[in-house]
Amino acid sequence: MSKVVSASSPFQSQEVAQKRQPLVETVTREVSAIILEGELKPGDKLNEVEIARRLGVSRGPVREAVRQLQEAGLLESEPFKGSYVRSLNQREVAELYALRSLLESAAVADAIRLATPTDLSAIEEALHETETAALSNAKSRMIEADVAFHTAICRAGHNERITSTFIKLASELRLVHLLMNPDPAQMRAVAKSHATLLKDIRARGAERAVSAIQRLLNIERDEVLQYLGPHGDSVVAPVIETTEEMPEISSSLGGRITVRPHRMEDLPLLARMNRELADDEGHRNKMTVPQLEERFRQFIDDGWQIDLFYLDEEIIGYATHRYESDPSNPKARQIYLRQFYIVRHRRRGGAGHLAFDELVKIRFQPGERIYLEVIENNPGGKVFWLRTGFTVYGSIMEHTIDLSDKLG
Repeated sequence: MSKVVSASSPFQSQEVAQKRQPLVETVTREVSAIILEGELKPGDKLNEVEIARRLGVSRGPVREAVRQLQEAGLLESEPFKGSYVRSLNQREVAELYALRSLLESAAVADAIRLATPTDLSAIEEALHETETAALSNAKSRMIEADVAFHTAICRAGHNERITSTFIKLASELRLVHLLMNPDPAQMRAVAKSHATLLKDIRARGAERAVSAIQRLLNIERDEVLQYLGPHGDSVVAPVIETTEEMPEISSSLGGRITVRPHRMEDLPLLARMNRELADDEGHRNKMTVPQLEERFRQFIDDGWQIDLFYLDEEIIGYATHRYESDPSNPKARQIYLRQFYIVRHRRRGGAGHLAFDELVKIRFQPGERIYLEVIENNPGGKVFWLRTGFTVYGSIMEHTIDLSDKLG
């Protein structure tokens, strides 16, 4: 007589577990996608019942998926309250990027020496995916492409500890990218910086490549930190995804950006925008709007060019600039861009980049050099100009002399 295997048999339990595993993996991917596509933001609670209903599964696979995502760092749980999308604070972001800088600088240096043609092809494939995601303005796809690009570089260095450590950071990196919420122009800038980095690796230029990866990571770090509140709370702007071809940025803004010189009747408006500019960047300038209006009159007398940016008929910003002598070359001139401002409700849509491009096109000549100053407590401004193509040449430092200096 044959033996009947009971429902509690370990053999049958193992078979059920094996069949269930692919389902858990599918649910884990789906829940991860819900987070990375911005439906759930850092701090949001995960509703397991709703997830199970949406995916058409029981709560068992959802619970297991939640457990795996907790281990991966995407979710965190609170006793008797449930699971939440993990939030990162300023300290965690700073520590993450300090570690990334160490890991990826070493990986790039190793890749310069050890990367094989197969390794370089893998990096190039990831780069192509990054460029495609940027052109289609698909944020979740861009996140995965960016992680794949940096992972491919780590693999090209053939240091298993660096690669495995970087892979363990992947979930935190995905959360970081949710905070960045780049506009289309910034996504293309990231893809361009990736292309430059790969070019340096192919050319076996170690110093340039290491500098490039460090610069890229510093830009990302500063961009994330500007979205974190003073207590480290995550602030995420709404995510807009599309699988359609990305339209021209000008059309997404609802019109075309143009530049025109100021008129004297513009001075009150310019003064108000200047006050907002100083407030937004944390400048110590405390001048009132009437005082700033008078200062603009002095600017005009001193030879400053003041241009206004228009989006169709709407004034959306301004720039103050003039030519000055180049200290390093007495026969040459350089452009000092003293002020550049876009009104608050037109930021994050590419207006700033388009306005700057239009200003350069109509005011300046190829080969001319533009310089500007960004105050230290304005990381958002620094990120914007780095994305626009500027590089950091030096830092302006200051010290106020007090009585102890005189007595010492």
